[in-house]
Amino acid sequence: MKLSKRIIVGLISAAVILIGGKFVYDNFIDDDFTYPLTYISIEGNKREKDQIDTIEKSLESNKCKFEKINFEMLKVDDKNNMVIKESEYNKLANKLDLEKVKVNDKEAAIIPRYDGIKNFKYMNELKELTNYKVENNNLKVVGVVDKKILITGLFKSQIIISDNLYNKLEKDSENKIVTVKGYEFKENSKSDKAILQIKENKSFSNNNENDIFYLFSK
Repeated sequence: MKLSKRIIVGLISAAVILIGGKFVYDNFIDDDFTYPLTYISIEGNKREKDQIDTIEKSLESNKCKFEKINFEMLKVDDKNNMVIKESEYNKLANKLDLEKVKVNDKEAAIIPRYDGIKNFKYMNELKELTNYKVENNNLKVVGVVDKKILITGLFKSQIIISDNLYNKLEKDSENKIVTVKGYEFKENSKSDKAILQIKENKSFSNNNENDIFYLFSK
């Protein structure tokens, strides 16, 4: 399943994909999701604060007790290649009980876009990679982590790099910060109602084609 170049809004049993103000529908399965609800916003999305407020107020008003998993990535080109700094990944790994990673300025580790036994071939192909280029930096691949951290297939690549290299790349105005919020909560009729309220809120309407955001739910 390829999801690149799509802007996605989640429904209860399907995903709504928003591309340039047009909606289409795709089905997902539970294994595709890392969190029951995932919100992703690309730097420049003027509705980010309103959208986050909408999500959290809807969950709270429907008495959905939730925990947030927050992290940032950096979009380093127009092909949806993403990098995350070592310290940020390791904070996330600590929350998700994943193995931590150590890389220097000339190294990288790969985060898979797919995981599980059914993707055995894909994982083996990743492990055969020896180098990965990020802008003008040719990095040695020192490993592939075991689990994905986002919805299946999202973005072209997700790479862990050193904090020092990440900070240098962040200074490039062409690169965009990607804010990710995963929401963990008990799935029931209350959460179903909350998600419908979120989807119907005006902050997630398709009246501004310059907004870049993703919202997924199971």
